[in-house]
Amino acid sequence: MADESNPQRPPGAPAGKSGGGIGRELTEEEKAWVRSLSPEQKARIRAMSGAEKKKLLAAAMIARQKAAGQAPAPSGPPGLVPTTPPGARPRPQGPNPGGGGGGQGQGKGRPDPNRPRQQALPSGFQDPFAPITRMPKFGQLARHQKVIIAVCVTAVIAIAGILFGTNWVHIPGRDLGAMIRHNTDFLGENISLPAKPIATTWQMLPHDEAGATVRDATQWRITAVMEFSYEDMAKLVAAAKDKAPSPADEIEAEHWFPPDVKAAMKARAPRYIDPSPFFGERYKQGSALIVTGTNTIVIRLTSD
Repeated sequence: MADESNPQRPPGAPAGKSGGGIGRELTEEEKAWVRSLSPEQKARIRAMSGAEKKKLLAAAMIARQKAAGQAPAPSGPPGLVPTTPPGARPRPQGPNPGGGGGGQGQGKGRPDPNRPRQQALPSGFQDPFAPITRMPKFGQLARHQKVIIAVCVTAVIAIAGILFGTNWVHIPGRDLGAMIRHNTDFLGENISLPAKPIATTWQMLPHDEAGATVRDATQWRITAVMEFSYEDMAKLVAAAKDKAPSPADEIEAEHWFPPDVKAAMKARAPRYIDPSPFFGERYKQGSALIVTGTNTIVIRLTSD
């Protein structure tokens, strides 16, 4: 390594280079270190090979930087971006979703802090894998939102009360009497059934009380279409007694009768029979008929 304080170039050294045999130009810091050496040290360095001079120069630079309180400059081949040594890299702080131990590296469950965050989707798209966001409870809403909800609920209740409470709107089937029923057991609680029908279609209406509602009516009329099995129907027909009804007790086909029953009643004259086998605790007057050509009996009974 040549003495930088001596302007003369050693014989055989390439022109334009004063690196003292290390193959490159010395930096200002390296030159300052060479100038601080004693003549005996310089003489010993000149006797070294080029590789030994490079190692000694690198060690001297690291020692000077440590003495000055600076981190040693990264070294490496020219043209490459220097990287921080693995031991000097700061470990990322944060939760470990994978629940792994304290091993080196990121691990499968540890998020990468250097990884770019995924951009949010446009407003027109929705991530199907995103967690479902529940609507806030009523207590968590703003004051104006609570007022709007309360006003809407009150308005709906008030309108429904006006429409249905004053009979402005009539819904078919709202009253008990307008409902078409098919519950045979419920029918048997009101009248007597000599044999259990296999199918029933019946209706209960207020009777002879103009304007009476279900809540206020005291007299009722039951009209029932009962279909029996072949065996039960044969027994009922054999035990039935003919009884001509009064004009007021004649039964006409209703619109809610089964289609086959309505067709049979129009095709042939029905056979009126004694309705007493079907009387119940309250229903002890009325009429009954056998629909000719079917296993069906139609009754119309009124309460006391």
